[in-house]
Amino acid sequence: MKALIKKLLHIEDTPERTALAYSIGIFLGFSPFLGLHTLVGLVVAFLFGLNRVAILLGVWSNTPWWIVPYYMIATWIGMWVTGFWVEWATLKEIFQLGMDRGFMSSGFWSRLASQWGLLLSFGIGSFILCTLFSFLAYPLSLKGIQFYRLHRKAKS
Repeated sequence: MKALIKKLLHIEDTPERTALAYSIGIFLGFSPFLGLHTLVGLVVAFLFGLNRVAILLGVWSNTPWWIVPYYMIATWIGMWVTGFWVEWATLKEIFQLGMDRGFMSSGFWSRLASQWGLLLSFGIGSFILCTLFSFLAYPLSLKGIQFYRLHRKAKS
């Protein structure tokens, strides 16, 4: 994480554009579009002329260590918002199916797709959290970049 922050601070673009690109990357990285985060980030950077490094640093902030707890919390928030609840036994069954046959197996995805409320909760909860995280990331990263650059100039 320290290396990511260092890279973000050394991007040669305005602090506002760097913070914007980073916050968009945070939004995309924590969005419900699993497996498409990097590709969508690069497309957005290209289409809007934003810094690819800043966007990718944001996208890659959702590391493998965070993915499972993050999406579990996001799904729970989505269930709370939608009012749809899945039985604990069903969740265990789906998870066990993924562990036994692999999370990319058709059986796992077929069983998961049969729980449309779970998927809806996953999507809504992820969207709520990625929006919140991106709104927090912009001012925090902007202040951090401005602070760093101000102190870097003072030392020069």
